[in-house]
Amino acid sequence: MSEPAPAEGYSPEQATPFQKSLELRWINLDTGVAVECDVSGDRVGPAGSLEGGVVATLIDVAGGSAAIRELKSLIATSDMTIHYLAPVRVGPARATAVPLRVGRDTAVIEVRVTDRGNADRLCATSLLSFRVLRPSV
Repeated sequence: MSEPAPAEGYSPEQATPFQKSLELRWINLDTGVAVECDVSGDRVGPAGSLEGGVVATLIDVAGGSAAIRELKSLIATSDMTIHYLAPVRVGPARATAVPLRVGRDTAVIEVRVTDRGNADRLCATSLLSFRVLRPSV
């Protein structure tokens, strides 16, 4: 089975310096966007798993990417709730973002984080809201 293609409209050149430092990878899915991050180096905490803040960043980036794809606008995160269920130990961590509701100037996105190297174990779920800052990116 082949891996999905890189997400349209997202490339390493467009990533922010912070996103580049995490070496994030975008993947285009039929129903949304996924973003992956390896579990290594300074992303790992004392327990040997991906730091919670990195997981939160991965969720925000995946959700924001899905919102941009739907709204085609510059957006900002207005709300984010995360439920950490299990540590991401093997990796890569994959945050899969699926739009639940998209309006003219808002989007609600669901994100699930899995540990790809650990039988796609579900590690976190999140619900995010985004608001349009400036139309037509």
